[in-house]
Amino acid sequence: MMEYDAYREKVERQHNKALVEVMKDLYIKEDLGPSVSAKRLGMTRQAFMHFVHEYDLKKLKFGEYKKKVMIFSASQMVR
Repeated sequence: MMEYDAYREKVERQHNKALVEVMKDLYIKEDLGPSVSAKRLGMTRQAFMHFVHEYDLKKLKFGEYKKKVMIFSASQMVR
């Protein structure tokens, strides 16, 4: 757990905001995968996935994806 706390502190200090917010920006808003996001944050993929599970970001990411697909599908039906 000490290793994860070090990653959290490092990222929060660099970005001057909470880790969960930084992760939402990369993983959800920019729609980057865990490997690319982890690399950008300077942590291992394993540590990144630890935080994804801790903050329950998979539901949020794939909930957004589902919305996009449904909107796209609806717009295709209109044509």
